[in-house]
Amino acid sequence: MTFRTSDILIGVSLIIIGLTEVAHLAGCLLGWSFLTVMDLMLAEIVIMVIAAILFSLIRHKKAVAVIVIAGKTAPEKKKVLRTQRILTGILAFFILLQILRILTGERAWLDGDMTLETVNTFLKENAIYTVDPLTGVPYTAAMPLRLRILCLPTLYGAVCRWTGMGAADVVYRLIPCVTLLLGYVAYGRLGAVIFGEDGTKRKTFLLIVGILFCAGAYMPGMDGFDIFYGGFRGVTIRAVVLLPYLIACLMERKYFGVILCVLAEACMVWTLYGAGVCLLVTLGWVVLHKLLSLLPGRRKKEAAG
Repeated sequence: MTFRTSDILIGVSLIIIGLTEVAHLAGCLLGWSFLTVMDLMLAEIVIMVIAAILFSLIRHKKAVAVIVIAGKTAPEKKKVLRTQRILTGILAFFILLQILRILTGERAWLDGDMTLETVNTFLKENAIYTVDPLTGVPYTAAMPLRLRILCLPTLYGAVCRWTGMGAADVVYRLIPCVTLLLGYVAYGRLGAVIFGEDGTKRKTFLLIVGILFCAGAYMPGMDGFDIFYGGFRGVTIRAVVLLPYLIACLMERKYFGVILCVLAEACMVWTLYGAGVCLLVTLGWVVLHKLLSLLPGRRKKEAAG
């Protein structure tokens, strides 16, 4: 099982969401203060970093890097590399413009969303879900458990404490930028699965994705709109990061990544107790794969080799 930089970036991000969920549940169920929850999160992240370093050291001793470039003459290689550098420069400039659009934007998609109010309540009350974010008074009725276990407000509040940034800047500026970058990483992973080692096609694919992000920024429900005006929402992270990465993992049969996507969605988005879009896509993929394997032509190919 091979790991790329994209796997590490997205995998670490999803694991952090999982660690946040553990601390968040402890705060909800045990009545811990928000500062105690943050201490638990920090301890979990430190343990994860140490484990990752040990794993990388062990893996490094066993790894052998082999780079093979064949089938092209020297002039052709230079031409391909030049094309890839140009595409990389265009893509980097394009992403920078999109980040600036998020950082300088004054609008946010807030319909039915209370993320900022919830984060401010956690920080002010030093507790998790003890008062109504809209009224500031204790809840008169218990919140649905499926809503209480969603951990993104806790993660955003911890980022506010650790960085000293205001809640509005974290929720409406920083997190959407991170979502955008992770989205490119996820689609880059999908492009690597589809196009293999053809760097030109992969970068062209990412450039097309970026253009579609901009073209889709006209109404809610489109990935571009959700990124630029609601990149802090769990549904946006699911659509832009989890789904493309999930499909890439399914195509490569990297089931650990599939499990991470399914669990991360359950921690971020209101689902039917874990049965969310990622799980449905996975089940649909498995069923389709089984049906295709029953086709006579497919069975002959498998029997032949």
